[in-house]
Amino acid sequence: MMHELCSKVERELENIGEKGITNSNLETAYKLMDIFKDLKEAEYYKQMTEDSYDRGRSSYRDGYNERGGYNERGSYNEHYPLDERSERYLERVREGVYNYNEGRRRYRDGDSKSRMIEGIEMTMSAIVNFVEFMNDFAESSQEKEIVRKYVDKLKKM
Repeated sequence: MMHELCSKVERELENIGEKGITNSNLETAYKLMDIFKDLKEAEYYKQMTEDSYDRGRSSYRDGYNERGGYNERGSYNEHYPLDERSERYLERVREGVYNYNEGRRRYRDGDSKSRMIEGIEMTMSAIVNFVEFMNDFAESSQEKEIVRKYVDKLKKM
């Protein structure tokens, strides 16, 4: 869906480019460029977290990380894929919150609410990815129960 939307925005920008930028289409061009940039950024971060999640998950479970050192089960390297990926997910949450706040500010100033909506969508998606990540890495039943307990709290909101 995002790819489809990105293509439509790109076509509209090409149409404006062919006709030339005028006072009447300047604001539209600016908004379309902003939307296009946000869509590309969202695609990039989604791909980055999915790729790093898949790569690190298998190597961590196998007892060896992608840097060539053993994980905490075998010792050796103090930087574990768990730490790297969890930091990436948390960074995505921070970026989503920033985009949401920036979108709210712009919306109050008369801009479209799309950036605000995309920001909250990015934040919530990153939170879900992080919770899934924590659940996958939970090994004991007690760890998994803790994750379930907080997922249930979220469901009750």
